[in-house]
Amino acid sequence: MRRGGRGNKRGHQTRAGDGHALSSLGASAQHPGPPVGLARQTAQPSAFGPILAIVVSTLFWGTLWIPLRRLNEAGPGGPWATAAGFTLPLLIMLPFALVRRRSIAAGGRPLVQAGFLMAACIALYSEALLRGSVARVILLFYLTPVWSTLLARIFLGDRITGARIVTIALGLIGMFVVFGIGSGTVVPQTAAEWMGLLSGFLWGVSMVVLRRIAPRTPEFDKVFVQFLFLGSLFSLLTLLPGGRPWALPTLEMLTDSAGWLALLGLVWMPVVLWLTMYGGSRLAPGRVAILLTLEVVIGLGSAALLTDEPFGMRELIGAVFITAACGSEFFAEGAAADQGAGDPPFGVPL
Repeated sequence: MRRGGRGNKRGHQTRAGDGHALSSLGASAQHPGPPVGLARQTAQPSAFGPILAIVVSTLFWGTLWIPLRRLNEAGPGGPWATAAGFTLPLLIMLPFALVRRRSIAAGGRPLVQAGFLMAACIALYSEALLRGSVARVILLFYLTPVWSTLLARIFLGDRITGARIVTIALGLIGMFVVFGIGSGTVVPQTAAEWMGLLSGFLWGVSMVVLRRIAPRTPEFDKVFVQFLFLGSLFSLLTLLPGGRPWALPTLEMLTDSAGWLALLGLVWMPVVLWLTMYGGSRLAPGRVAILLTLEVVIGLGSAALLTDEPFGMRELIGAVFITAACGSEFFAEGAAADQGAGDPPFGVPL
């Protein structure tokens, strides 16, 4: 009896051990890998790379006006040279795009729509920089958080929180300071200023459309689709009244502008778009907005140093308000997160 009891006890322990092993196996099947908290810590990628990408992109965005104006000043064929600078990346990326044609086609209509809108935004922004004041164009573009918030409310049903209202108020006050106080008007007056304002609006629209694109869409696909439209859209904008005349470029002009053409087509545009896509898709929107405001400082500072364009107290105060509007997105993002709102995939916050 003792032996039997001991055997029963051992059998009970064995069955208990087997049951524990099976339950552990089931738990492992349901939650493979390390514990959830540890898995999140180990799977969380470092933010240093994306932050660095956004910071470096502001150097290119803030100084984009330099190669644009150098090409524009090359001579009667300036528009040709600038359009060629926007088209050159397309020609270089085309062979790789043919290899990736199935991946690009899988992006569908949202990818094409977002690429077209972003290309239109960049074309408008570039033409505005060529026609108008660098400082005013940049400030008008950075009203983007205002449009993004309103568009997300209209088309996506996002709730406008108190922090978002602060963003809208600061942005609009900044615009009224730049254009309204003491001038008798509260809206832009020149074609360049309207282009700068519209470019920021289109950027906000493109951010809404990008929420419909698969989150794992490669940066190459997004950038390539933009270059499909950028050169032709910019060329059309130069034909609007007040633009530069189109004349066949001379050999001397091509020789003189070859360096700036290569810089715009091979460095500025492909690098800045890739950096923006890479960093913006991996960081919280509020952080991206704050980092991108460095472009305001770089653009205004470089224009003040390298041009004779006026930059007085009106522009400075307006810049403070508009930059504060972008910075307030940090708090708007926190409020949205508390309410369970999702983040857009990248770029200017919604």
